[in-house]
This record gives sequence, structure tokens and C-alpha cells, in this order.
Amino acid sequence: MKKYLIFGLALVVGCSLVIAEEAISSNFVNALKTCSTSYEESGNFTTEGMNVTSTKKILGWENDKCVYQEKISFSGMNTCLTCKLAKSQIDELVSVMAAYEVVQKYSKEDIDTSKLSAVQDNPVVKVWNKYLQDSSVCTMTTTK
Repeated sequence: MKKYLIFGLALVVGCSLVIAEEAISSNFVNALKTCSTSYEESGNFTTEGMNVTSTKKILGWENDKCVYQEKISFSGMNTCLTCKLAKSQIDELVSVMAAYEVVQKYSKEDIDTSKLSAVQDNPVVKVWNKYLQDSSVCTMTTTK
């Protein structure tokens, strides 16, 4: 059961990352690339009939790792995701997000976030999920 909960949370986080990527892509990519503490963003979206609120921020460098934090609220659950990313991990994430930004620019397709299954094959979601599911990189705490 815990594995399904983590997978579900990872997809919700992935949705919120894709939405951040779509809405303010260059700002987020550049802030992550430089681990800029001036980056903070909040937003709402709906997926699977749930209203999701997300607040993302970059906390800066800690022991040679960039700390990214996202707080997500949905269905009475509050989740805090904290990722401590090495430079090589940031480079991979930034590379995929920047490439996806170019594809989005020319395809002009809207991202369907109405269902979690609609974003699970998104390249940005896939690369983030790789780290979200690695407890040595990202940790999640959930409260009701």
C-alpha cells in the first residue's frame, strides 16, 4: 500500500512540475540550474477530480547539493517533498526540461493534467520520478 501511495504522490508532484515547466519554464530551469534561492512559485491545478495546491522553492546549496522543496496539498493531505540534488542530477533535470520546453514551443500542445495517467509518460515527469523514488535524493513527509 505504501508503494502505491508513494507512486501516486510522485505522479502528483510530477504533474505540478510539468505545470511549473509549462507556465514559467525558463525561470524554473534557470533557477534550478543555478540553485537560485530567489525562486518561489505557487499554483493550483486539478487532476483526477482533486484540487491540488503546490508551492515550490529552491532553498540553496547544502553540502554541495541544491535543496529543492515543494509543498503539496490535496484531498486533505499535506505533503512536503525535499530533494537534495547533486550538480550532475541538476544537469540531467535541466537538460530534459530545456529540451521539453523547445518541443512545447513548437508543438503548441497543451499538457493534459486531468488524469495522472496522462502525464506519467511525460519526459519531465519521468526524469523527476527517477529522483522522487530515490530516498537518498528526495524525501516526502505527509500529514493529514
